Amino acid sequence: MQQRLRRQRILTNDLRPKVSTTDPTHTAHRKLTRRRKILITEILPVLLSFTAQAKARVVQEELLDSRTIVTRAMQKFERNLCEEAVLDFDGLIERQPGAKPYLWQRGIALFYAEEFKEAEKQFRMDARVNANDTEEAAWAFLSQMMIEKKDDDRDASAKVARANFVELRGEDSRKVMKEVLELYRTGSEDARENLVALSKKPAVSTLDASDAFYSALYLGLYSEAVLGDRREAKYWMKKASGSPYGVRATGDFMTSVAKVHLLRRGWTDEDDFSTKNNTKQTPSNVEVVSTHAFDQSIRNKENFPFPESKTMMMLIV
Repeated sequence: MQQRLRRQRILTNDLRPKVSTTDPTHTAHRKLTRRRKILITEILPVLLSFTAQAKARVVQEELLDSRTIVTRAMQKFERNLCEEAVLDFDGLIERQPGAKPYLWQRGIALFYAEEFKEAEKQFRMDARVNANDTEEAAWAFLSQMMIEKKDDDRDASAKVARANFVELRGEDSRKVMKEVLELYRTGSEDARENLVALSKKPAVSTLDASDAFYSALYLGLYSEAVLGDRREAKYWMKKASGSPYGVRATGDFMTSVAKVHLLRRGWTDEDDFSTKNNTKQTPSNVEVVSTHAFDQSIRNKENFPFPESKTMMMLIV
C-alpha cells in the first residue's frame, strides 16, 4: 500500500510543469512580486503620510485664512466701512458655511449697515451656539426693535420684540450684562438705575472700567432704539467712547461699536472730549483719568441732569 502511494506521488510530480529559474517570464514575475512588496511595505505608507500632511496643511491654511478674513472685516468695521465688512464676512461664509453661527461681529456690521432682518437672524443663530453670552440676545432685541420701528408707538414695538426675546440656555457671569438683559427683556427701571450706577464706577480695575463702558454703551443703544431719545443716546454713547476702557482697551471689538455708532449718527463734533487729553501719571503704576471735563462739556451742551463723574483710576496692565 505504501509503495503504491509512493509511486503515485512520483507520477504526480512528474506530471507538474517544470519551471526553469532561468526562464525570463519567471524572473519577471519574481521582480514584479518584489516591487509590489516594496510598494506596499515601504512606498505606500510614505505616500499616505504625505497625503495626510497635505490635508492637514490645507485645513490649517484655511483656518489661518479664515482668521485673516475675520480680522480684515473687523478692521473695516472699525474704520466705519460696515458694508464692506459685511461683504468680507459673507465671502467667508461662502467658503466655510459652518463658520456662520459664530460670526457675531457680522451681526453688528449688518446692524450698522441697516440690514436689521439679517442682523437679527445672525444674532439668534449665534445665541444657539453661545448660550452663556447675553449680548446676542440684546442685539437681536435691538434689531427687532428697528424692524418693528414705530415712532408713534414704541411701546407696541417693544412689546412685540420682548415677546420674541431670545431664550438663553446659559447665564452670563458678568453683572453688567445681567442688568442689561433685565432692562432689555422687561424694561425694568431698577435695572436701568443699576446700569447708571455701574457707569459711574471708578475704574480702579479693568473689570470696573469694563463695567462702566458696557453700562454706558447699552444704555445708549436702549435710549435710541426703545425710548427714541436721541439726545440721551448721544450722551451715553459719547460717555462710553470717551471712558478709560473705551479709549485705551485693546482687543475688545465692542469699543469700536461706540465709535462707529457716533460716526454713523453724525454725533462727533469739536466739543467731543477724549480722556487722552485729561490724563496724568502718578506713582505706583496707576494712571488717574479725570472725566470731569468730558462729562461737564456734554452735560452743558445737552442739558442732562446727570451728576459729575468722580475722578477715575485705572491700573496699567
